[in-house]
Amino acid sequence: MHYGKHLLVEVITKNPKELTNKKLIKKVFEQIVKAVKITPVLQPVIYQFPNKPNMPKNIKGGLTAFYIIAESHLAIHTWPENNYFAFDLFSCKNFSEKVVIQIIKNNFSIKKLFVQSLERGLKINFRI
Repeated sequence: MHYGKHLLVEVITKNPKELTNKKLIKKVFEQIVKAVKITPVLQPVIYQFPNKPNMPKNIKGGLTAFYIIAESHLAIHTWPENNYFAFDLFSCKNFSEKVVIQIIKNNFSIKKLFVQSLERGLKINFRI
């Protein structure tokens, strides 16, 4: 690993209400931070978008949430109207992708899951 690993996870869920649940998102962030031993700098910041007019009244607007860690960040963006979310973990500290993915699987009712992992800093020559 050079400058960090960037884990990108895209999920289609079976339950759109999970994607509007601030407590669930905070719990997932905290479980990941503890499991992969990264260092929180601030409390998670969670913004909930207004309800969309075409959504059922019992489904709130999607969320964008960030958790700043000393090693970089965690982020999630949700679209309950499409049962979709995008999750990122970028860290200069190596971590187990399998552990992070398992935490996501344990907390969301997943229909489809797509994972990519990028190593940052591999294509840049800093010796100019």
